Amino acid sequence: MEVEWPPAREPSAQRVWREILRPMAAQMRASAGELAQRAVARMQIELPELFADQQNVQENLVSTEASLRQLAQIIELAGDPRGVELPPSTLAIARSAVHRQVALADLMRLYRLAQERVWQWMLTHIVDKASDAADQAVALDLATGWLFAYVDEAMVRADRAYEVERDAWLRSAAAVRAAAVEEILADRERNEQRASKRLRYEVNRHHIGAIAWVEQASDSGENQAVLGDALAALANTLGAETTLIHSLGSLAVAGWMSRRDAFASDTLDAVGRGSRVPGVLPGVRIAVGEAGRGLEGFRRTHFEAGHARRVASLVGPRGAAVTRYRSVAVAALGTADRDHALSFITRVLGPLAADDEATFRLAMTLSVYLDENRSRSRAAERLTVHPNTVSYRVHQAEALLGRSVATDFLDVQVALAMLPARLGLARPRPDEL
Repeated sequence: MEVEWPPAREPSAQRVWREILRPMAAQMRASAGELAQRAVARMQIELPELFADQQNVQENLVSTEASLRQLAQIIELAGDPRGVELPPSTLAIARSAVHRQVALADLMRLYRLAQERVWQWMLTHIVDKASDAADQAVALDLATGWLFAYVDEAMVRADRAYEVERDAWLRSAAAVRAAAVEEILADRERNEQRASKRLRYEVNRHHIGAIAWVEQASDSGENQAVLGDALAALANTLGAETTLIHSLGSLAVAGWMSRRDAFASDTLDAVGRGSRVPGVLPGVRIAVGEAGRGLEGFRRTHFEAGHARRVASLVGPRGAAVTRYRSVAVAALGTADRDHALSFITRVLGPLAADDEATFRLAMTLSVYLDENRSRSRAAERLTVHPNTVSYRVHQAEALLGRSVATDFLDVQVALAMLPARLGLARPRPDEL
């Protein structure tokens, strides 16, 4: 195998590379997910303002893990990091930082924080594996060269991507529109006529706010186009007349759909049942707020969509493709305090809060049964099962509860509404790892 990296061409350096650094790189690649979590946790502590929500955390986890795998591959192949092309997810963050008005200095700081965490990991590995002092010195010198050269090149390319995007952004109407959106959401803009002009979107109408997102970046880096298409498909389903799209980062976009007349309630109800919207690709998830009018409705429906997205992210794979705020409003309120929510669910439901699918099915059947005012037939219709099945599952659920559902009825109903989010609530935050 030809060694591209000049410092590794000496015979003694090649031996250290083969015996110490290549195995270290393989372990780095295998541990990239865990290392990324630790690096992002450090970023959150140092620059919390850049991690306003879980989506910002997720996109940085994806980008950092991809970069770690790339660095590991370079070391494994004794490659030259100075010619590397950044992963699409990393470039996407540099570009989206412009739209979110993240300072370039803060973006560069993220690289240095990640570099510090990775260097500590590499140092520990080398000291542990290299018993000979001379080998340890060579390994440290090589590892330092590879890491610093990679980070320097990554910063140069990210800087370039940021500058190109910023130049285009400043020349476009998108910057004016994004600034207007931020001022409206912050309740600093209260003039509907001026807001409409800045947005190029009529505010004095009926609005439905939505957020579309994906959990990880695509190899093509075309997430924004896919998410924009998803919201356009939703707007078409809802019968909207105009649509406004606003980027929330590389993995998420917000949108507003409007009509001069009110939205049909049955259409919104149909979307709120969680089935996939025609024209939306698999893997795209959508959260939808309730209809509102004017500037206040513009703000409120967006915040409701944000709460619905948070609940959908907590629910995870068990959740539907579309989450309507009205359907999860109780869960949104109840899970605002994570530790309190977990304690409440566990105390009220006891064994009925177990994680296995069979128990979860019993709990959800009981939830639907209570939502339908204890009607077996209506619950059976919603669940597409026989009424006797509903009765059987309700009895089993009550057995696990150890009491009738008539006891602490409200507490039970609220805890059941929060239960799908339990696994997400129990997951440690990156800053707890």
